[in-house]
Parts: sequence; structure tokens; C-alpha cells
Amino acid sequence: MKTAQNDNTETNKGTEKRFASMRESFVPYVKAFLTVVLITLLGEILTPYFDLINIAILYLLPVLISAVRWGGGPSFLAAGLGVLVFDFLFVPPVFSLSVHDIRHVFVFAMFLLVAIVTGTMATKLRNELDKTKEREQRTLALYALSQKIAAESDLQRVLKTFVERVAETIRGEVIMLVHNPDAEALLEVAACPSHNTLSDDKERAVAHWVLEHGQRAGRGTETLSAAQSLFFPVKAEDRTLAVLAIRMEQDGKTLASEQLQLIEAFSNLAAVAIIRVNLAKEAEQAQWLAESEKLHTALLNSISHDLRTPLAAITGAVTSLLSKETAYDAGTEKALLDAINEGAQRLNRFVGNLLDMVRLESGILKLNTQWCDIEDIVGVALREMKDILQPHSLQVKIPSGLPLVKADFALIEHVVINLIENAVKYSPEEGMISISARTVNDTVYVTVTDGGPTIPRYERERVFDKFYRLHSTKHTSGTGLGLSICKGIIEAHGGKIWVDSPHEPGNQFVFSLPVPEQPGPLPDTKEEVFHAL
Repeated sequence: MKTAQNDNTETNKGTEKRFASMRESFVPYVKAFLTVVLITLLGEILTPYFDLINIAILYLLPVLISAVRWGGGPSFLAAGLGVLVFDFLFVPPVFSLSVHDIRHVFVFAMFLLVAIVTGTMATKLRNELDKTKEREQRTLALYALSQKIAAESDLQRVLKTFVERVAETIRGEVIMLVHNPDAEALLEVAACPSHNTLSDDKERAVAHWVLEHGQRAGRGTETLSAAQSLFFPVKAEDRTLAVLAIRMEQDGKTLASEQLQLIEAFSNLAAVAIIRVNLAKEAEQAQWLAESEKLHTALLNSISHDLRTPLAAITGAVTSLLSKETAYDAGTEKALLDAINEGAQRLNRFVGNLLDMVRLESGILKLNTQWCDIEDIVGVALREMKDILQPHSLQVKIPSGLPLVKADFALIEHVVINLIENAVKYSPEEGMISISARTVNDTVYVTVTDGGPTIPRYERERVFDKFYRLHSTKHTSGTGLGLSICKGIIEAHGGKIWVDSPHEPGNQFVFSLPVPEQPGPLPDTKEEVFHAL
């Protein structure tokens, strides 16, 4: 029952479309007829003042107007009606088609000839104007489409823009099917309207045929013409990249040759866009592989030096202590044990930096935030680094009443340790290293100042890159990860880190942390911490 109702509905819609088409085809002729009527009324008004020849010339106006506005058929109707009405109403005997003066017959013939020639020429000019407008519209459509897809780097958005432009141009439904070489299948990746899809397996079979042969098929063609849609190949260098399925809004309507040419131009543009996006992905992947190889090489070089050096020191010291042939006094034995301890700590920091970088890069770093005192963090870091700091002078200045920060104590301590280790590496022996803290506008700033060579302005941003090492005459160990890890940890806390060089020699590494609303009144008993070692 529902099927019969659907068939009746589709039949009624088809009948309505046919009647609408007939009305549209008759409207120009009606307008041409009304134009002749208006000229006739004007001629009746001007008859006392104009000769017959002037009245006859007036009837050329409907011919020209009809030719320019509505085409050849209405202009020929206007010419024929003009001759008949002029003879019937204005040429004696009036209200009769007979002619007393034979010369009027010659006038009628010349008028009809002039009207037909004029109408034909006007129709040709109109057709040329229409073609020019169509070419201009095609050019503008191609330009607009090229502009829109040139700015897109995502293939899905490129194809969505493409099908929307094609659907708008032909006033129909469009589906883009892209070839998946891995599965040897066609995937519907874009459609306009978005819910549109191929109706059945027969349509999909036609699309596969177009993909294999690279030729048009479906409705309006000589190949598989029973299909409901017209299928276009999207080709580049004799290779079909995708298939465009087009279904017109009006059943039975086919695309004009100009529309076919425009869609072919659109398809060529889409093919270029698909290749561009694929090449961009390949270039990005190649760059990623190159960066990965560079990272791999830098990591191996770093490990080969910074892992073997402390291991060699530890191995040498342990071998000496285990040797039964040599007896060491207490001082020498302590020196060997200190060397083992220093090498182990160095290895521990090295492995810790590598693990921290892996956690930062993978995004699995989780902050264990709690209320922290900057003075406590700096104190713990200094106790851990006291052996390394022994050859240097140390100055610590932390003001009283410094607010608490919400941070991961261990990670911020790690930042301070890395900054101190960096200062030790590049500062001369017995040089001054200072650590200070201050609060400005709800932000805590911690500064570690060294006495090393001034970092050039153009390198101040790069020092926080992975594996970046400053060129220095002094041999320094390390992986080049410490400052990069500091940057990742501070930014994870919502802060910033940078380096300034206000004086020479020396550099100031500064990091900031936001100060949230305090959990309670701050104790005011703590005095300013200031000591030098």
C-alpha cells in the first residue's frame, strides 16, 4: 500500500514538473505578444501625428526586445504579429487584411525581412553574451574553488569544499569516492547534501568501472546509461584517484556540454589538490623520519659519551678497590669511593633526564601538585648538589614572606638541580653562582645566575631545544636535555622559562610560576635567607 502511495506521489511530482516546464517555455511567447499589444496601443495614440512608415518602424521594437530578452522564437512571433496587426489596424482598408495599394505588400515583405534579420542578429548577440557570461562564471567558479582548496591542508575538508562547489554549480547531488589502495575499495569521503549516498550496489559497480577504466559512465553517457547517477573520473597523470558521482535534482535531466566541461575542470583541480595533500603528508612524514633519525643519532652520540664516561670511572675505581695486589690507605680509598659515588649520581641524573624527556614527549607526565615553599625546594636541591658546588662560590637570596606555589615538589626541584648543574658546567672554577627568588604581580620568579660565557641573543631561544649545546672552549659533559626538560616541566605548571644576559660574563636563567590564592595567612616569622658559601 505504501509502495503504491509512493508511486502516485512520484507520478504527481513528475506531472507537476512537466507542467512547470511547459509554463516556463510559454512565458516568453506571452511576453512577446504583450509587447506587441503595448506597441499597438502606442501606435493608436500616435496615428494622428505619425505616417504609416513611422508606425511600421515602431513594430521593430518588440522584435528587438524579444530577441534580446527571450530568444529567436518569441522574436519571430513578434515579427509575424507585428505585420498582421499593422496591416489590420493601420493600413487602409482598416480592420481588414486586404491591401488597396500593392506597394504596401512590398513594405510588409521588407519589414518582415528586416525584422527577421534584426531578430536573428540580436538573438546571436544574446547567445554570445550568454556564453561569455557562462565562461566568466566558470572562470570565477574555478578561481574561487582553487582559492578555497589551496588554503586547506586536510584532505577531508578539501573534498568537502569540492563537492559543495560542484553541487552548487549544477544544482544537484554530489558524492566523492576516493580510492583506498590498501583495501582496493572506493570510500565515500564527502557528499553534498552530507547525508547523500549511493543508492545500491549497481551504482557502486558503475563507480568501480569508472575507477578501472578512467572514463565517464552512467546517466547521459553511452556506457552503463541505466544508472541513476553520472560518474566522473578524477584523474592525474593517467591514474584515477577518485570518482565523482552526480545526480541531478530533476529526473531525466542531463548536463549540458558547458557543465560537463566545467565539472571536468573541477575534477582536474580536485586531482591536483589530492596530489598536493598527499605530497604534503609524504613530505611531513619524510621530515619526521629525518628528525627521528637526527634524534636517534644525537641520542646515541650522547649515550656513547655520557654513559661510558661515568661507567669507566666507576669501573676503574671498583677494579682498584677489588685488586688484592695493591693496598690503599684510608685517604685513597675514600677518594675512590667518592669517585664511584659521583659517577653513580651522574648516571642517575643522566637516566632521570632521559626518562623525564620520554614522559614529556609522550604526554604522560602527571603533576603531583601540592603547596610548596620555594625556599624548601632550593634547599633540597642545594643539599643534593653540594659536592658539585664545592669548587664554586654560592650566594642564595630568598626574601621573607615569599608566597607558596601549587606545584610538583620533585619536578620543580629537578628544574633547580638542572639549572645549577648547567651553571656549574659553564662557570669558571671558583666562580660565583647565585640563586634568588622574588614575587611580582602574583608570580614567583626564581633566578639562577652563572659566571659563564654570555649566551648570544640569537641562541637564547635555542638553548632550550633538545640536544642543543653551546659552542664553548671548555669541555662540558651532558646530553643537552637538561634545559629542554626544565622548559617542559615549567610550561606544564603554567609558567615560563627564559635566559637573560644583562652583564658579561654571566647569564641569568629565570623561571616563573603562578601564585594561586593562598591556603591561609602566611607565617611572618621567617626572615630573609641570605648566605654565601
